[in-house]
Formats: sequence, C-alpha cells, structure tokens
Amino acid sequence: MSASTTSQPRNADASTKSASADGRSSRCNSNRIINTLNIFGYLFNLATAYLGGVAGWFGGVSNQELSDKYQTLITPAAIYFGYIWGLIFLFQGFFAAAQILPRFRDHPLVQRGIGYWYFMTCLAQSAWTICFGYEMFITAFVAMVALLLTLLTILNLQWRSIDQEERKKKSDRFLVANNAISLDDDDFTASFPSLAYWLLRFPFAIHAGWIAIATPLMLSVLLVSKIIDTQIELWVAVISVAMLFGMCMGLLLRQDSGAPSYVFPAVVAYGCAG
Repeated sequence: MSASTTSQPRNADASTKSASADGRSSRCNSNRIINTLNIFGYLFNLATAYLGGVAGWFGGVSNQELSDKYQTLITPAAIYFGYIWGLIFLFQGFFAAAQILPRFRDHPLVQRGIGYWYFMTCLAQSAWTICFGYEMFITAFVAMVALLLTLLTILNLQWRSIDQEERKKKSDRFLVANNAISLDDDDFTASFPSLAYWLLRFPFAIHAGWIAIATPLMLSVLLVSKIIDTQIELWVAVISVAMLFGMCMGLLLRQDSGAPSYVFPAVVAYGCAG
C-alpha cells in the first residue's frame, strides 16, 4: 500500500474535524448575535417606552393622557397599566441579563425557543409606542398586531423546544437504563418553579397575555378616534372577550409538553378585572 493511499483516510478525518469545528464556531457566533440583540432590543424598548409612554417625547403627551382622551368600553383603570408594565419590564430585564450568562446563553429556550423573535418584539413595541404617541392609530394598531404575533410565536417556539427536550430526555433515560450514557442534570425544559422558568418563560407569557388584552383595546381606541358608532365598538368588545376566553381555555386544556399555561389566562383575567 502506497503512502498516498494511507494518507487519504487521515485527510478525510482532518476535513471532517475541521468542518465540525467550523460548524460549532458558526453556531457559537450566531448564538452570541442573538444574545447581543436581546440586550440591545430590551434597552431600546425600555428607553422608548419611558420617553414616549411616560415623558411624552413622541407627540407631546403621555400614554396615560391619550388613554384618558380616548376612553373605550374596555379601557382598564390606569393603575392596572402601571402594575403590569412594571412587572413585564422587570422580568424581561431579568431575562436580558440572564441570557448573556454562561448558564443560560446557549439554553435551548433562548436559542431555539426565542431566537431573533424577542428583538422583533422589541422593535414592534417601540414602533407602537412612537405611533401611538403621535396618534397614528392605524399604524399603531398594525404594530400592536405584529407585537402580538411575535409574542405568540415565541410561546409556540418554546413549547416546541420543550417538546423536543422532553423527547430527548425520554430517550436519554432509556440509554441510561441500558448503561449507554449518563444523564445530564440540566433542566432544558425550564419547568415550573425552576429559576429557568422565571427567567426564560414567565416574562413572555405575561407579556403575551397583556398584549392579547391590549390589541382589541387598541382597535377600540382606533374606532373611538374615528367617531365610529358605539354599537360597533360594543360588538368589538364582545367578540374580543369571546376570543380571549377561547385562547385562555385552549392554553388551560393543552396536553402538550410545557402545558398547561396559567400565566397567560391569569393576565387576561387581570386585564378584564380592570
């Protein structure tokens, strides 16, 4: 056997190792981009929300003043807005800080279950804040719908990721039983009441629940601004409540991995109580 023949398998092994290393490096770079965008998106959204919603930089009035100006049949009391938004930004701040730490930065719920969608959530909410401040209500409603869709996408992707991890865990248990591998203690499903649940799942469930309430409210504000017949506004309110009830029951009755979800329905109930 010639030297050139024996060198071929070695070259093939080297190429395989090199390709594998390149793949890991590419995934690592992609993960770091996601982590960085999450931090930037949170800070940008927080600044926009304060400057526009509280300080009134966009349009010269705060969100509270606009809510008072365009009262609807389903507008919650002002105090309800303050509590829930404070909770949302607090826990998303915890998420933004935690997801850059070594323990969570490559977590499946961050990379597969959230990915670039949280950054798009922040952009959509910032767009809504600016448009709402300038009383561009049609554009603000479109931004609100986009915001709701991004949050529902995050919830759906997280459930898929949890399902994948549950399947993997069952497979690992089978291999452990046959002494094929040792079981990893990491909880990649972030099940309640683990720390990972409060950092990686809770912030988006509470946000999605509130935006589910805020979307029909935004539509009602749009109708009021256009001086539409109150009967239409009433029907929008009735249909919205029915749809929210259906969404909440669907989440409570889910049998998939990571279900049922109590946070989303609890936030909807909180909004309706206001």
